[in-house]
Order: sequence, then structure tokens, then C-alpha cells
Amino acid sequence: MTDAYAPDQVIARVTSLTAERLSHFERLRIVTPVTTPDGPRYRTLDIRRITLLCELTDDFEVNEDALVIIMSLLDQLHGAHSKLEQVMQAIGAEPSETKLRLLRRLAGDD
Repeated sequence: MTDAYAPDQVIARVTSLTAERLSHFERLRIVTPVTTPDGPRYRTLDIRRITLLCELTDDFEVNEDALVIIMSLLDQLHGAHSKLEQVMQAIGAEPSETKLRLLRRLAGDD
């Protein structure tokens, strides 16, 4: 794994993060490190999530129940976006007449 950060590296990168706060996010299951032989490691995506979590709690005073919901919704949105990309790639591989028919259908020109 090329972007693997130890907890102390994550804490150094995210200014308002403490070890206790990181553990709290893990207990809420909104951040999950990867288990490696060297201990828990966080990906770049995890660091972005942790930064967002700190901003939501510090700047907007979002409580932990709302944090869990927000992160769940973001995960669902990310999943839907990935599926949409797969559909777009599949459509892109179709013949021109199929693509045109799909575009008309999506535009409501049945």
C-alpha cells in the first residue's frame, strides 16, 4: 500500500486531531484503518474523511449522531457515483445507434 499512514502521522497532518479523537471516530465506525503487520494504517482517503469530520465538529458543531448519518450519506453518494461511471463506460462501448437511442430516451423523446 503506497499511501499508508500510521496514526501519529495522521495526527501530525490533521491539526485539530488528537489520538483520543481518532479513536472516537473509529469507535463510531466512520473511520476504519487498514490492519497491517506494522499496525493500523490510514489511506489518503481516510485522512480526507478525518479532516472533514474535524471540520464538521469544530466549525459547524455537528454532533456524533449527525456525523454518522452524514458520512453514511457521503458513502452512499460515492457508491452511486461509481455505479454511474460504470454505466457510462458501458454505454460508451455500445454502437452509435444504441447511444443515440439511449440519449433520446434520457431526454424524454421516447
